[in-house]
Amino acid sequence: MKKIILILLAALTFASAVSAKAVKRGGDANLTPYLNESDCRAICKDIVNQVIQNPRVSKFEDKNGRAPVVTIGKIKDETGEFFDTQVISNSLKTAVLNSGVLEFMANSDVRNAMRDEVVSQQDHSAEDKAKELDEEDAADYMLTGSVKLMVQNNGKKQERTYIVNIELSDLQTHRTIAMFEPSDETKDYLKKIANIKSK
Repeated sequence: MKKIILILLAALTFASAVSAKAVKRGGDANLTPYLNESDCRAICKDIVNQVIQNPRVSKFEDKNGRAPVVTIGKIKDETGEFFDTQVISNSLKTAVLNSGVLEFMANSDVRNAMRDEVVSQQDHSAEDKAKELDEEDAADYMLTGSVKLMVQNNGKKQERTYIVNIELSDLQTHRTIAMFEPSDETKDYLKKIANIKSK
């Protein structure tokens, strides 16, 4: 019995040695040493505001007489934490739609489902109501990016800094139009400082 208790105590000691409790972070008061959904919303709103103000995006509307259409490509997780980058994608979509300046094209999986529906309408819907094939809109730009993590240990403190980079590319030329990262005003959301419990 004593041996079992000693093993359990040892396991608890090891667990406490590697656990971290947030003592400070940017953004709201929701203490966590990890990037969360509210962080992502603030960061992506900031980045989309930068996209809108980019001179090349502004020139597009002047040249074409309409707002550019944007779609979201792959956001890579390079944190090593299995971070769900769909949170970033959804936050980018929301920020694009709320901007009122950019138009948003549905993602490829959604478009495939919609194409199937339009094909089905050709056989099953009234002729004057069925949507036409090969008449869908097309995106002008694609947003892609990555999320990285830099960790620094300093005694009993651990500083975790998330690095978010977003790239805007022209789908016609495949040229990179611009690259964006959170501004200084929102970089606090990316830095987490946690206490590391000693053994």
